[in-house]
Amino acid sequence: GGSFTWLPDWLRSLWHYENKVYDFHVGLNSGHTYESNPWSWLVAGRPVSYFYESPAPGKDGCPADTVDKCAREVLALGTPALWWAACFAVAYCLWRWGLRRDWRAGALLCGVAAGYLPWFAYQERTIFVFYAVVFVPFLCLALAMLLGAIIGPPGSSERRRMAGAATAGVIVLLILWNFIYFWPLYTGEPIPVDQWQRRMWLDTWV
Repeated sequence: GGSFTWLPDWLRSLWHYENKVYDFHVGLNSGHTYESNPWSWLVAGRPVSYFYESPAPGKDGCPADTVDKCAREVLALGTPALWWAACFAVAYCLWRWGLRRDWRAGALLCGVAAGYLPWFAYQERTIFVFYAVVFVPFLCLALAMLLGAIIGPPGSSERRRMAGAATAGVIVLLILWNFIYFWPLYTGEPIPVDQWQRRMWLDTWV
């Protein structure tokens, strides 16, 4: 209605629908056990648990020789080593863009900022760390840029390039190992509860 009646019905209906969706989500502030503030997203401060159960030995995949019960969980936790390394990568890109005027670093920062910064306007809303998935690719690209800098620019000495490649390789292998280590928490694979506890590196992950 109003002064927009000249617009097609479908367009006004679409605008009305999207407006109601926005109003609902902006006003959603009911508490949730796994909600998290965007300040904690980059350091994987509060993941979301989708599923958890504690099968007894010999049941639901829990090995019969397990001393205590097992734990099965599906936890929306990014590979910690990847996320924590990405924090340094973002800082590196800020330096590259701010002091070296590297447009590539600026482009990556724009991708991170577009998916991340708007959430700080809705800190009172019930939000979760999985909303960060939209800027994860840019974090990975920023880390790739940092690894490239560690390897060294073209023209560097052979010793410099070899040392850089070894360091970058260690970082990649560490991230890969970290992913494998947390694999049971991504897939709900039953593991002894003491092994599950060893994977709870932060108190906020429980």
